[in-house]
Amino acid sequence: MSTDLENPASTPTPPRTLDRKVAVVTGASSGIGRATAIELARRGAAVVVSARRADKIDALADSLATEGHDVLSVPADVVQASDIEHLIEATVERFGRVDIAFNNAGTEGVFAPFEEQTDETFDLVFGPNVRGVFNAMRFAAKAMLAQGGGVIINNASMGGVIGFENAALYVATKHAVLGLTKTAALEWFPRGVRVNAICPGIIDTPLQDRIWPSAEAKDRFAAESVAGRAGTAEEIARAVAFLASDDAAFVSGHGLLADGGYSVA
Repeated sequence: MSTDLENPASTPTPPRTLDRKVAVVTGASSGIGRATAIELARRGAAVVVSARRADKIDALADSLATEGHDVLSVPADVVQASDIEHLIEATVERFGRVDIAFNNAGTEGVFAPFEEQTDETFDLVFGPNVRGVFNAMRFAAKAMLAQGGGVIINNASMGGVIGFENAALYVATKHAVLGLTKTAALEWFPRGVRVNAICPGIIDTPLQDRIWPSAEAKDRFAAESVAGRAGTAEEIARAVAFLASDDAAFVSGHGLLADGGYSVA
């Protein structure tokens, strides 16, 4: 599937609401992370793209640099605290500060009946989805609190507010992400750091492709939803850009549902 980076004329030029900001995006190699890195850069931010797959983020960084954006790629595994500490240190060394952290990296784990889940599948999904977000939040916050402010946005899911059959572990991790978001917002908002989460629904991304047994099953579910379709990564990226901007200056501790109305049906 082509993206706005390959076809920039396909969408209007976004407003430069993030001029002179520095943003870190984890899980930037594909899907929502990639789309958000592009959106934040086009809104004026210097962007640090990070993921485990160095070749993917290097290619993204090269493409953004060709467009004239200030960008740095730093490979990291969010489960490893030392990797995230290095990511934030590299950002500060290059750009002097961290204004925005979009903690997007995560995994779907294994979708299976509750009683078939194992210790291994528990660790597989809780590692990146909870420990990874925890690592990314705490190291970004240390830099932001030291500099006097910043914005943290975690990628949760509509699974953070509702449940799904065969998705107990994934849903539990996303509820945990919202718990981390709300608690950190209480502690850090008075000190200048806003913390929110984005809660996407069915979005046309590689992660969703892995969850569904077939493309037809995914498309059929999306067509029967309130919106009548799956969302796009670019639509989620624009919502993240809003939360990152000063337009959301009075928003903290919030999980913004971007699910096409699914959770209220």
